[in-house]
Amino acid sequence: MKLRNMYLLNTIISLVFAIGLLLMTPVMLGLFGMDNTKDAVVLAQLIAVELVVGGLTTLLARDVTDPKARSAINYGNMIAGVLGVVVALNATLMGVLGWFGYVVIAIYAILALGFAYFQIFGPLD
Repeated sequence: MKLRNMYLLNTIISLVFAIGLLLMTPVMLGLFGMDNTKDAVVLAQLIAVELVVGGLTTLLARDVTDPKARSAINYGNMIAGVLGVVVALNATLMGVLGWFGYVVIAIYAILALGFAYFQIFGPLD
C-alpha cells in the first residue's frame, strides 16, 4: 500500500463517521449503545468536527513529499490510533459502547498499525 492510499483510507473513515455523527446523530449513538440525550448529541457532534479535521488533513496532505511533514502526520495519527484503541477497548469492556465498540477498536488498530508501518519503514511510493 502506498502512503497516499493510507491517507485516503483515513480520510474516508474519518469523514464517513463525521457525516454520520453530524447528520444521523441518534442512529450513530444507537450503534454505540448510548442514549440520545442532548449531552450525548452535542458531544458526538463535537467529535465529528475533530474527525473532519483529521480527515481533511490527510486528504489535503496525500501528495506531500516533505519527509518532516509526512513524519509529523504519520506520528500524530499513529498516536491517536493507539489512544483510540485504549479508550475504545476500555469503554467496550466496561459496557459503555456496546458491540459497535469492537468495530471502533478494529478501525483504530488498523489505522494505528498502518501509520506505524509508514512511520517506521517509510512510504512505499
